[in-house]
Amino acid sequence: MGLEELTLHLSSKISNISLLILSIVIPIIVLIGSSESYSHSRVTDDLEFYSVKEGASFNSILEDFPLHPVQKFLLKVYLKVNDIKLAQAGYYHLKNKSWKKFIVSINNGDVVIFKLEIPAGKNQFEIKKILLESNLKNDCNNFKCLEGRYDFIEGTLKPDTYFYKHSDSLSEILQRSQDEFLKFSLNLWEEKEPKLPLATLSDALILASIVEKEAGNEDEKSIIAGVFLHRISIGMKLQADPTIIYGLMPDFNGDITKANLRDKNNPYNTYQISALPPTPISTISQSTLEAVILGMKNDYLYFVAKGDGTHQFSKTYKQHLEAVEKYQLN
Repeated sequence: MGLEELTLHLSSKISNISLLILSIVIPIIVLIGSSESYSHSRVTDDLEFYSVKEGASFNSILEDFPLHPVQKFLLKVYLKVNDIKLAQAGYYHLKNKSWKKFIVSINNGDVVIFKLEIPAGKNQFEIKKILLESNLKNDCNNFKCLEGRYDFIEGTLKPDTYFYKHSDSLSEILQRSQDEFLKFSLNLWEEKEPKLPLATLSDALILASIVEKEAGNEDEKSIIAGVFLHRISIGMKLQADPTIIYGLMPDFNGDITKANLRDKNNPYNTYQISALPPTPISTISQSTLEAVILGMKNDYLYFVAKGDGTHQFSKTYKQHLEAVEKYQLN
């Protein structure tokens, strides 16, 4: 074989090898490109969340979705090319998510973080409704998971915003809420005003819950607390409408009647009882409890809502009647 023939033979072989390589490489490139392209498609329009079970693989996750075999194959190629193997258990967002973002979130463990708000001024019936509307696993029916330091729920939970994962339990959050608030309360009670006309922390929690419901703003909390402390110090009835309402819960229809005011069978009717009601009537903010425990009585005995979120305070019953006529009868 001459040099020219040898050269032609080698060129032909190289050309064949190149064609062979291209016939392999090009489909692989196309396949990788197709898998990358499909990874940008939306996972689903039907589900907002997806739960990855402990020990689940990406293959088992793909089986949960109505995918065509070709689509499933492309996603498996995408996983292989990007060396994605780990699927972390948890609850994940799906809404408007592409497969790429969904896979990355599962691989990183970017689970959904939920938010639970327990506001101040809420009674147990309102809190139950808030909890039922959350995504928490309810393992604390009727607050039975909480310790029995007091015979009441209101006044022991810390009003706050709590962040949790789907796997978290209700009991964990409620127990943490109660522990934090009672710790704060006990520490605050150690600093109480020496002349405070309240015998126990329990009494302070009860009064603070009333102030929480009566105060229209932060600035008036200490004044309203002082009014009630003044009444207690002279043995005057508290005469607080929110206590009557609480005693009528959960069937209160929105209107306090004269019969309600005269009802001696309602243990929360502070127009009839000469002491504090038996339990707090709402959750309590820290600032309200401070206004009660660190506060002092003032010269006021009465207050009436002015209709703008504030109150008119009066020292005498005559002044109070004038304020009622000015702000509520006209």
